[in-house]
Amino acid sequence: MNCFKSSKPSKEPGGYTLLTGATGLVGRYLIKDLLLAGKRMVLLVRDSEKLNAQERVEQILQCWEKELSISLPRPVVMVGDVKKEDFGLNEVDLQWLTVNCTQVIHSAASLTFIGSDRSAEPWSTNYDGSKYFVDLAKKINVRDWHYVSTAYVCGKRDGTIYEDELDCGQAFRNDYEHSKLLAEKFIREQAEGFAKLTVYRPAVIVGDSETGYTSSYHGLFLYLRLIATLVPQQPRDENGVVQTQITLPINGDEPRNLVTVDWVSKVICRVVTTPEAHGKTFHLSPEKSTTARQIIDFCYEYFNSSGVEYAGSGGLMDEEELSSFATMFFANSRLYEPYQSDDPEFDRTQLLDVAGDIPCPPIDRELIFKFIRFGELDRWGKRKVKPPVVPVWFNRRLEKLSNFSVAGAAEHTHIGIDIQGPGGGQWQIEIDGDQSRILRGLPVKPAMVMTVNSRDLFSESENEEANDRDFWLKVLATSMSISSVPFPTISKT
Repeated sequence: MNCFKSSKPSKEPGGYTLLTGATGLVGRYLIKDLLLAGKRMVLLVRDSEKLNAQERVEQILQCWEKELSISLPRPVVMVGDVKKEDFGLNEVDLQWLTVNCTQVIHSAASLTFIGSDRSAEPWSTNYDGSKYFVDLAKKINVRDWHYVSTAYVCGKRDGTIYEDELDCGQAFRNDYEHSKLLAEKFIREQAEGFAKLTVYRPAVIVGDSETGYTSSYHGLFLYLRLIATLVPQQPRDENGVVQTQITLPINGDEPRNLVTVDWVSKVICRVVTTPEAHGKTFHLSPEKSTTARQIIDFCYEYFNSSGVEYAGSGGLMDEEELSSFATMFFANSRLYEPYQSDDPEFDRTQLLDVAGDIPCPPIDRELIFKFIRFGELDRWGKRKVKPPVVPVWFNRRLEKLSNFSVAGAAEHTHIGIDIQGPGGGQWQIEIDGDQSRILRGLPVKPAMVMTVNSRDLFSESENEEANDRDFWLKVLATSMSISSVPFPTISKT
């Protein structure tokens, strides 16, 4: 074993957790669950065409706040890209992470199945991105690593797949599976002697068990969208039943390992916040699989349609004999043909030891109906999402404030300010004698942290043009008043 000793200072407890893939389906749930668990979060996010990184995170948080009727803390947001060296971060960001970050969760992934070559997706995100993840984690001296892999690193294997297995010489259905196996293998090799690595291997992730929500129309949702698009185009018989004639090359009893995104996030959050569970591998698979026949029957009931026949493996009809419905269905679902015949059984021993009390919701009739209804309301991913409404961006106001002096404060003092709700953020006042400065992020070392809701800090008449110094005096006064902390005299220098 090659043990690595760093000359960098050890991290203090209570630091920040860096999360990649934060705007993805699993990532947006991890943000919510980890914040509710008390984690201080720093998110790596790219700018999009319509919204910058901070606005994308704000949009997600406001959706959660509306659903939960609460105000959430605002993570530190860093603009970056997992496909670039150091994740595209600058030296200031890297130094901040070195001081403040104590844990990393690498969740970013590409679901592209077939890549044109090793420089394209899914390789550029899944494999190259994992190399950059390892390099960054070592550079900032973080030794608590969490990696979201996939149960399908097992490839084309039969029988029971165990949590402590990885490379067994298996073949793969596509580049996605292969890239994820090589990525997990590389991360394991690099973690040895340096970091404690925890690996999560979810099965096929579907929507939210309570709302039906998804932001990713892959896997099961690709089939649901396809059926919802094609069925209304087919003729009805004299009883009003839609005729969707199709012969499938399966027997209908093939298992499907489907897990809801909210359950996946809850389990990962449980493990992340349970230090004694770190260093293990977890299969995030259902206790009981759903069959292909069940899913099809639920869909037929929802759309009042009929016509499927199960011919077993190799029983596919000649193309000339296919109905128009079958022709269009097969043409648009060829990507998933390798998964039709079977699904492995995944051992869940270590998962049950840590999260056995968190039941995986069954994929039943009610849930399939929820998924379809959500897809219809979402126009199958085409519904426009409104940008976040933010009366005041506190970080933008903060950038305009120069150093100020604090009378009566002790030397070398840190005061944290946690502004929750729209436009909020986390900062700290670093006081050294009669001088001070404001830094991003709450103090890592034990310090006083004042929490205030952003809605308590502005009125409808206030705007970004108000006096910035007076505005931040109000922030401090409100925070300290709520926290019952004496308010020091502050004046601009």
